[in-house]
Amino acid sequence: MKRLISLALVVLMILTLFAGCSPKPETPAAAVPGDAAPADTSKIGTKDNPVKVTYLCKDVVPTEENVQKLVTEIEAGMAAEGNYIDLEILEAPAGKYAEVVPIAFRTGQIAPDLIYFQGGDLPIAQDGMLEDLTNYINSSTNVKAIMQSHNKEAVKNYPYLLWLAPARVQIPVMRNDWFNSLESSKALLESPTPDNYYAMFKEMKDKKICEYPITTDGTILKLDSVFNHAFGVTSTIMKVDGKYVYAKATQFEKDKLAFYAKLYKDGLLDKEYVTKQWDTMEQMFYEGKAGFVAGTAGDVVNVYNNKMIQTNGNEAVLAVLPAAKGISQAYQSIDVTKESRGFAINADSKVKDAAWAVLEFMAGTEGRKLDKLGLKDIHYTEADGKITLTDKFPEWWAKFWPTMQGLDTSKINGDVLTASAIESLESATKYYYSDINVVLPNDLIPLKDAMDKLYTEYSTDIIRGVKSIDSFDEFVKKWNAAGGDEINNYLAEKLK
Repeated sequence: MKRLISLALVVLMILTLFAGCSPKPETPAAAVPGDAAPADTSKIGTKDNPVKVTYLCKDVVPTEENVQKLVTEIEAGMAAEGNYIDLEILEAPAGKYAEVVPIAFRTGQIAPDLIYFQGGDLPIAQDGMLEDLTNYINSSTNVKAIMQSHNKEAVKNYPYLLWLAPARVQIPVMRNDWFNSLESSKALLESPTPDNYYAMFKEMKDKKICEYPITTDGTILKLDSVFNHAFGVTSTIMKVDGKYVYAKATQFEKDKLAFYAKLYKDGLLDKEYVTKQWDTMEQMFYEGKAGFVAGTAGDVVNVYNNKMIQTNGNEAVLAVLPAAKGISQAYQSIDVTKESRGFAINADSKVKDAAWAVLEFMAGTEGRKLDKLGLKDIHYTEADGKITLTDKFPEWWAKFWPTMQGLDTSKINGDVLTASAIESLESATKYYYSDINVVLPNDLIPLKDAMDKLYTEYSTDIIRGVKSIDSFDEFVKKWNAAGGDEINNYLAEKLK
């Protein structure tokens, strides 16, 4: 027995000796002026072992030289703050981004840590595939500082997508020189009714200023932003005759579609609008084949304005037009039940903290400068504490957060946003209107999808004259049978 006890003591002494020789974290010494700050154990990665974060975003292409330079700058900027990452930009699957990316993500074809969605994310989030960002946002410094009220409301209702941008409003614009040449423009500004808009479009057509006064990108959403409220379509879900129903199946929608059908019949709406993509729509606009489009307030209007001037000269600066006035007056109602687009973190990611650190950095002082101004000595130069935007700057667009929040413009020579873009943001604020909508549960989403396809079919045929406006009543019956009645019961319970 004594021998066993002695043996146990020997083993214990050996283990203690080895434990004493093992490297241990040292208690940080007090900082001495001139010395490097003690290491922060909460930081991400190390210089020799950065954490790899994969990123997927629409139109951000890994082979593009400026994107590669951006990645280098992000990594360097984060390293300066003690966070070491290896940011890898992924190539999006072939096809329409909004359609193919959700499918590819769900099936495991792609598995980015950071992923930008432009729709199709709701069922993915409901299946638990996206990370709840609430705790990250609550503990953030930079992101929280640049969130606007609509951002906060949207993420509170749907904490899986984050999109730090102005309220996404489609603003109507046209060449200022064309607008001022029209006799109908004064009446439009004084009273922007649908009839006065029609009169302006008709004058543009009669004077052969352009082939089509109006074009759009395959849907009527851009037109809806201008005309919905005038016809009484004031929210996604409306209370009609004491019941909550989707506006798409109301008399207000029927009246609006009748107006669109008139525009199409009279040659004022691009006959090929259904097949137009965003790039062919914009090309028609810049080339003068179409006179009137709607673009997202802020950055997109800024791009439209810059490209229009580059193509047609300074006189072609864009005029920002008001929302049509009728039963109500506003641009599209802003839905804060969830963001329609934005960045998500993959719930299965092994590097969630590092992925969030990227988003947090891009919301900070250095990240805002990099995201909004672009690359030094390409999109801007810097000397004596002043920043001067170069002629390459208009080609740059934010790859993370389009907001102007958090960007110090006091030392910038040149316009980050043109006067037209700033006016579009001001107009979006002036004509702001909150939407009424709900996030549907999983079992009702297929019904709503079928209903929306039915709406697209009938609305397109009505506008193009394939079906008469009287067929709208037939559409409403089919809409209700396809799920409208069932969902209306859910709305009544949810919105009571």
